[in-house]
Amino acid sequence: MKNKKRIVLMVLIVMAIAAAFILWDIVSQKDNIDAFSAATPSALEEKVPDGLSLAIDGNVKQTYHFSSRSFRLLAKTRIRTPEVTPEGEIMGTYIYTGIPVLYILEGVVPKKKETDAFDRPMDMAVVFTSAQGQTAHFSYGELTTANDSLPITLAYFRKPLLPSKEPEKYTRNKYKENIKGLRLICPREPDTSRYLDNVVRLTLTMLPTPDHLLPPLRKKKKCTSLSITCVEEGKTWPDSYENIPVIEISNWFRIGHGRGIKGDHLSTASGYHLPSFLKQNFPGCSPDDFFIFVACDGYRSTFSGREIFCTDTGNSFLLLTSIDGEPPKGGKTIGTTADFFIDRCAWGLTHIVRIASN
Repeated sequence: MKNKKRIVLMVLIVMAIAAAFILWDIVSQKDNIDAFSAATPSALEEKVPDGLSLAIDGNVKQTYHFSSRSFRLLAKTRIRTPEVTPEGEIMGTYIYTGIPVLYILEGVVPKKKETDAFDRPMDMAVVFTSAQGQTAHFSYGELTTANDSLPITLAYFRKPLLPSKEPEKYTRNKYKENIKGLRLICPREPDTSRYLDNVVRLTLTMLPTPDHLLPPLRKKKKCTSLSITCVEEGKTWPDSYENIPVIEISNWFRIGHGRGIKGDHLSTASGYHLPSFLKQNFPGCSPDDFFIFVACDGYRSTFSGREIFCTDTGNSFLLLTSIDGEPPKGGKTIGTTADFFIDRCAWGLTHIVRIASN
């Protein structure tokens, strides 16, 4: 009997201690929330709602399905961004919470043929599709290798960003309600051309290319490019550099996705301003186009025109003529100096293909 009483007493003591800890945790958490919520109310976590659904298909090893439960496991981001329509109408300023598309694609395995000499993602495009059938198009690289300080994001929460003085009287925000589903936002871009509501699908796809005009894929082929051929709709013509500005960019931190940091110091790069080069060599090109840069060994990198022509990132891209005072290996090279990874820097360019928007 005495042993039973001791066991019961010990159980009661343990339960009392556990209850005390739980109560302390609840009280302290409440105190902490009260302490900072008055100072920074807009930065509190916004939980992923139920009912979200996203499929990823196309050139992938399997079709992927994400639900609200999946999104709750992923890291979130909170972004303040203005919104301006393509026509220039100011729609307001908003705070979004969501999942950077990079975090989703990191777990997706692109599909390639067994005969392919290179991994294929850098020459793929990604199509976002809404429940209503509307689409937005991106290059795989701008979603995954770009600096992610302002990431392209699938947001699940939106609230108007209000001024500190008389917020109740403020009328400049057109959107009053929270979003339903997933809203694609592109904070680096000057307007909402590629914003998309109620996204339900991502599709990895290959853009149509005139392969008979391009170098075949040959991994580890040692080659050099002496000139660049411009290609569009089966027509070809030589590159031109007349009046294209030469830009120098210093403090370039070069790191590759596969093998890490390049060199032991920050680099200085110089070359032709890429947006200017494309506008001169492809008259009539637009932000809605895509460009595929092809190296002498067949390696391909795809860029969206909107990224190149409409963002600060694209404005820093170069057609490299030197790195640290030396010509780049293999000839002219794409210099993605604002990217986090340099995997889109196709070496020894021989062809640039324009895929015009429909």
